Amino acid sequence: MNNFKEIINKKVTKLNKIDLIIFIFLILFFSIFSFQKLGNIKSPNTFYRFKNKDIIIDLKNQYHINKINIFNGEKTSNYNLYLSENNIDYELISNYKTTGAFSWDSIELNYKDARYIKLEYYDKTSIGEIGVYSNNKLISDTYITNKEKMIQELNDEQQFVPIRRSYMNSTYFDEVYFARTAYEYVNNLEIYEWTHPPLGKIIQAIPIYITNNMSPFNYRFMGCLSGILLIGVMYIFGVKLFKKRKYGIYTALIMSLDTFRFAHTRMGTVDSHLVLFITLSILFMYIFINNSKIRYLLLSGIFFGLSISIKWTGMYSGIALALIYFRYLIKNKKIKLKYIIYGTTFFVITPLLIYTSVFLVFNNNYYKTNNINNIIKINKKMYNYHSKLKDTHFFSSKWYTWPISYKPVWYHQVNTKNNYQETISGVGNIIIWYASIIGFIYIITKLIIKRDEESLFLVICSLSMWIPYIFIGRIMYLYHFFPVLPFFFMTSIALFKDLEEYNLKKVFTIYLLLSIIFFILYYPVVSGQEIEKKYTKSLEIYNSWYF
Repeated sequence: MNNFKEIINKKVTKLNKIDLIIFIFLILFFSIFSFQKLGNIKSPNTFYRFKNKDIIIDLKNQYHINKINIFNGEKTSNYNLYLSENNIDYELISNYKTTGAFSWDSIELNYKDARYIKLEYYDKTSIGEIGVYSNNKLISDTYITNKEKMIQELNDEQQFVPIRRSYMNSTYFDEVYFARTAYEYVNNLEIYEWTHPPLGKIIQAIPIYITNNMSPFNYRFMGCLSGILLIGVMYIFGVKLFKKRKYGIYTALIMSLDTFRFAHTRMGTVDSHLVLFITLSILFMYIFINNSKIRYLLLSGIFFGLSISIKWTGMYSGIALALIYFRYLIKNKKIKLKYIIYGTTFFVITPLLIYTSVFLVFNNNYYKTNNINNIIKINKKMYNYHSKLKDTHFFSSKWYTWPISYKPVWYHQVNTKNNYQETISGVGNIIIWYASIIGFIYIITKLIIKRDEESLFLVICSLSMWIPYIFIGRIMYLYHFFPVLPFFFMTSIALFKDLEEYNLKKVFTIYLLLSIIFFILYYPVVSGQEIEKKYTKSLEIYNSWYF
């Protein structure tokens, strides 16, 4: 025990095998929790695609039908549903709107008697599977046709038909855009989501490509992995910044216990990669300004290029990188031509090459991004989309409300039974977030009074990626604050570090315990577990919290 205390309290100037062991342990340990019930490993993967057609399901016998489950492919369309007993006289039951790509629609029919079911689609659509229930039991023997031929793709994977829609078997929130586009890249189809650069969707597509399986687990895997790696990177950052393994462990723990990070990185979108690459870019810049080795400056530029190839908001980290780099040059009297060349090469040319190469290699079939002229066109279109976006959304929020997690985004909700539901909300662990507000105020005070370098670094990183949102007119959400969180959280570690020097060591222990309690209490509403609505409502601290 004494040896362990000595190891984690020892001043660290260079990472070694001990740090590698701690890094690997953190990754493995938190993988257990993060990958648990991430999503179904298998889903329907054979799709029938048609345009302006109807399909008829012959149940071969008359049944008392109570539900029809339909799995949508990458193209969705509204449809009319008809029932018939004789395949001649059809009764229109209702018009239905699909929930989204790669998602199950569940149609409740209140026990209608019929042998034939007709689905009449309005436009191009793709369907993966249809399951019909009688008395809540799946009818296994069905014959599906579009009058011209039997459609085998719609009843060949009946083992994957669920009793109801769930986050485990269906896309939710922005997965309907990003997961769909990842699938389209794998299958060389027309790309749907073009408003962000391609790299995030390409990374998301890797497990789909390797396994040839479009399942929730696969299209969420890479984002979840990046969220876990972020915890390990935070350990390294904490050791480098605060010079002790203990503070690296503190930093990793609070990132792991943040409920927002947990919820947002288990979803099949691209923000996990964005934040990981931004954090790595600034970490390597920090290492460079402390040892002046050019390879770390190059690595910083590479990860900066990767971040802007995920989302343009990666550019905001460029403000921090530029301020830190030029301050280093001025402080060390290195305003020389070679350092200007380094900066231009690593942070202008290299990122541009990475950004352009992603478009060239992963050609967008619709916009034909296989040449520079078309890449410029699609980027202009992307800019016009974001700059002119005038949509409103109930879960949008103002930039100044983000540090207190005032209005989380309600990503997913499905009613299950007897006042139970599964729900996923991107709410922050307010024990951690509020402590970070105090930490941020503390480091600003310390910077003013002591001109503290550590505080200056954290202030630059936090404000560079937060302040630009003041000038953005389009609607914004709490998840836009995600890239700030690694540095925002480290301000609280800076505070606890100084408190320990004043022999107030138990403060962090109490803080950690409270953070764990909050995480446990809110785990059901950030993980999608089925839970009583009464319990979720009891967790709504602000009126703006929805679970």
